[in-house]
Amino acid sequence: MIRDIKIAFFLALKSIRRGNKGTLAMTILIMSLAFVNLVFIASIFSGIIQAMNVQSIDNIFGNIVIGPEDDETYIEQVSKLENLIKDIPGVTGFSAHYISNSIISYDYKKDGKDIENGSWAVKSINIEDEIATTDIYKSMVAGEYLEKNDRNKIILGKDISGGYGTALEYSSLGGVQIGDDIKVKFSNGLEREYELKGIFSTKSNQVDQMAFLTEKEMESVLGVSNKASEIIVKISKIGQEEKYIKELRMIGLEKEDIKTWEELMGFTANVSKSFGMISIILGAIGTIVAGVTIFIVIFVSVVNKRRQIGILKAIGMKEWIIVLSFIIQALFYGISGIGIGFFVMLYLIKPFFLAHPLDFPVGWVSLNITNLNLIISVVSLMLASLIGGFIPAMRGAKESILEAIWG
Repeated sequence: MIRDIKIAFFLALKSIRRGNKGTLAMTILIMSLAFVNLVFIASIFSGIIQAMNVQSIDNIFGNIVIGPEDDETYIEQVSKLENLIKDIPGVTGFSAHYISNSIISYDYKKDGKDIENGSWAVKSINIEDEIATTDIYKSMVAGEYLEKNDRNKIILGKDISGGYGTALEYSSLGGVQIGDDIKVKFSNGLEREYELKGIFSTKSNQVDQMAFLTEKEMESVLGVSNKASEIIVKISKIGQEEKYIKELRMIGLEKEDIKTWEELMGFTANVSKSFGMISIILGAIGTIVAGVTIFIVIFVSVVNKRRQIGILKAIGMKEWIIVLSFIIQALFYGISGIGIGFFVMLYLIKPFFLAHPLDFPVGWVSLNITNLNLIISVVSLMLASLIGGFIPAMRGAKESILEAIWG
């Protein structure tokens, strides 16, 4: 058996050495590009999904969102809960919000009519807690973030303010400027006027359609204290949310509505699944193309060596040794392409994208190359090489000796 395998390797080596060098180089190049294509497509879609997840965690939900009990409007005793939650090891941030769906407008005349805005979510923030929990403060494109003692100031997402690349210009305030007076009519009927202090753009439509006031200001509007419409909790490691939910239940949050960021993503979660499906489809197409390439190369090699195959069979060469020699040749193309593609992907393309991430609407996207993606790509190309080499080799080896020798 070992001797037969050595013979198969010998035949494959001679075939590769004596073959056309241009064909050899082109085949390896195609396999390299196929590998790069498989890894790149999977990694860029994975990067998009990762960017969307990061946006959701860093700017909207944190890792865990705590809501009030059923049939209750607010979570009670927030200061007490804050102390309990912050004492849980691994909790890195905690921020309580009041939320009011409000009508936002401002005094600007256009064609003799006041420009008014629709209903938007206005949230309150405790400045120190919010900075430790979300990254919205890093996304100011005009003006400044709120400060602790700001009572008559507001910050708006770009989809409310208008301008700054918003896709909702038609329903925005039409380009309100820093320092303009903004009118807010809250859900309880109270109306107040605020100076626009800042505009932010987070690349998340859900966040950019919000406005923020300080916690003290919102409490004065709603006439409440030490309560919250929601509490978002940030933890040190994604994927351990269920563990922390159990701990939150243990400290007394037995009836509150507690959900993970994944449960709240809604439409974004569906988009992520769609990207995953597209990645699989494109990857399958790339694998098929690679397999067809190997098939054609080995098929041409078998046709050109029909007489040689017939002579080998005539002197007693076993069919499976001939088939194995062509399979080894096909696997050589695959392994060479994978090796070159691996180097190009990890040492040229990946560093470039890490240094120059793509500016997508969902966030800054880089390649998210995982071990699983690499393994799937390697296995896919190896199977494509194996099948692409086996089929024509088997057909050639099955020919009778006379048919092979005389063509």
